[in-house]
Amino acid sequence: MTEKENNRKTMIRWPGKEEINTSRLYNLDLLKALAIVCMILCHCVLMLGVHHDGYEKDILYFFGDVVLGDYIAVAHAFMFAMGVGFVFTNKKAPADLIKRGIKIFLLGYILNFFRYGIYALIEGVISGEFEPQTLEALFGPDIFHFAGLAMILTGVLKKLRLNEAHILFIGILMSAAGSFLVLIDTGNYVENLLLGHVITTTEDTSCFALLNWYIFVAAGMMFGVIVRRVENAGVFYKRLLAVSGIVSAIYIALTFRLGILFLTKQSFYYAVGTPDAIGLLCTDLFLISAFYYIIKKFGVSKFKTEIEMSKNLTVIYIIQWCVIGFTDSVFGYVLEYDFPYYFIYPFGFMLIVASFYLARLWNKHKNKKSASPILL
Repeated sequence: MTEKENNRKTMIRWPGKEEINTSRLYNLDLLKALAIVCMILCHCVLMLGVHHDGYEKDILYFFGDVVLGDYIAVAHAFMFAMGVGFVFTNKKAPADLIKRGIKIFLLGYILNFFRYGIYALIEGVISGEFEPQTLEALFGPDIFHFAGLAMILTGVLKKLRLNEAHILFIGILMSAAGSFLVLIDTGNYVENLLLGHVITTTEDTSCFALLNWYIFVAAGMMFGVIVRRVENAGVFYKRLLAVSGIVSAIYIALTFRLGILFLTKQSFYYAVGTPDAIGLLCTDLFLISAFYYIIKKFGVSKFKTEIEMSKNLTVIYIIQWCVIGFTDSVFGYVLEYDFPYYFIYPFGFMLIVASFYLARLWNKHKNKKSASPILL
């Protein structure tokens, strides 16, 4: 049998029942590392770039906010990677997912406090008046809250003995519903904040609503199941690279023609609709396929830094937000500094490096502390 015939036979049989590829997906690590870089630059532009008039028309603001923040690989890549992680982790029992989900969800509020909440409270104490933005700073939904709820929901669905195909179907149904439930205003700020965890309420009270974004997690889980059972990973990623590349190219070309998130109601990023979600998922699949061949060509050892970044994602996320929150609150709002882009982008790159090394120091301290003997 020729190699071509063997490859064709392999493609017909996948995915099999036996899990063959159970080792770490280093191409997924590279996807997450790219998302970290894009995320930090996006957050710097998004939070610091608004301090001068006409920022909406700045090409450098558009690049940081839309190109890096919406399309290349940020939130959707993290959520997709999280879904893959649910399949590859050793702690994937429903109880483990639910417990970890609760911890991550609560961690979101802790981050809110240290990111912007503490500065909003100080301002309120000094001025004697607490604005609604104080509630947003303290209790506004963010990706940690979404991640926690996604873990809890996945644990519940697993408890009901649903497999990844069932979960993907549920994710698609949720996304379809979320495509229409857009900018639902209850008329009450607190209710909007609470409901904004699940459906998209107002622009300042909802972020990564579970209904709209769970499809990325579900798709990641399905991808994880498939890739673990594929007999010929090279052929699999070759086909996936071609298909996802074509769809991504068409989607991006139509975006330039029809506008940002042109398939989402009111083109609101946080209310991403199902068709746009599929387009963004294709960019994730294209990148993860390309990274597979890049690692195959250059070897894993060339990407130690990127893999370490991927492993330290949670700590890096917290560090970069705390630094941005301090810089924005103190220098942007108190001192009223007008951040030019020749400051913002270098600041973003320096923050990438600083967050990486601070995360490394934190993990060394944590590991050293856990290895220390307990004195009674």
